[in-house]
Amino acid sequence: MPPPEKLYIYEIEGRVEAPPELAGADFLGCWREGDCSYLFFSAPREERVRAWLAASGAGRYSSETVLGYDEWEAGKPLKPTSLAGFHLCPVWEEPAPGPGETVIRLEPGLAFGSGYHPTTRGCLTLLRRVFETEPPRRVLDLGTGTGILALAALALGAERVVAVEYNELAVRAAARNLKHQQGPGQVLLIQGEARHFAHLQADLVLANIHLEVLLGLLTIPEFLEKKWYIFSGLLGTQMARFTDRLQASPLKVLDTWSENLWFAVLAKRV
Repeated sequence: MPPPEKLYIYEIEGRVEAPPELAGADFLGCWREGDCSYLFFSAPREERVRAWLAASGAGRYSSETVLGYDEWEAGKPLKPTSLAGFHLCPVWEEPAPGPGETVIRLEPGLAFGSGYHPTTRGCLTLLRRVFETEPPRRVLDLGTGTGILALAALALGAERVVAVEYNELAVRAAARNLKHQQGPGQVLLIQGEARHFAHLQADLVLANIHLEVLLGLLTIPEFLEKKWYIFSGLLGTQMARFTDRLQASPLKVLDTWSENLWFAVLAKRV
């Protein structure tokens, strides 16, 4: 379905979970930052949120913020677009792919990964290159966001994808998008931290994630035992820091992709 016109965001002091009486059809998810939680709804729910907090003592109500969807950082309107041989199309529109294009159906929700951001574009470009060189059967997608890269890997022929995402809002978006998956492959969607799943076996790792998380992954011996790697989420001088660290690992950089100072890296274990 199309995204909501407005977002109603309730800031709560404390780390909370929305109870069943709040988690209805208009509940979009929870974002946690430090010791605060942010409950997202598509309709006003201030009275219900306040009543729940007063009765449960789960946290302290702080504020309500109302935004148009297009004001949210992931809220750029999604329109059909083609890149790297993929045709990205919102689920509420009919796809019209060009010759040979692979269709990916998406609901962007409130998560990162619509195909507009340079890091996603770079990952899709390098992903196609890997599949054209040596199609991986097992893919580990760390920081899956909307699930766009997991969907792309499936559409290209991956047999199994493990998609890991920490943020609840993104997990909800990815779960919806995986219903539109193309191809016979299977996806396991996990909510958790990337480092806790870095040991899982895979032929290809996708990691479009923050620099500090990427650097932490490079310290995990089991993580460095895969064959192919696509790293992204690198901005400006972060690229040099990351490639310097890569040189001390058993991974060799095969290619880099850049757009507007954002970088993606294709590497392989040697």
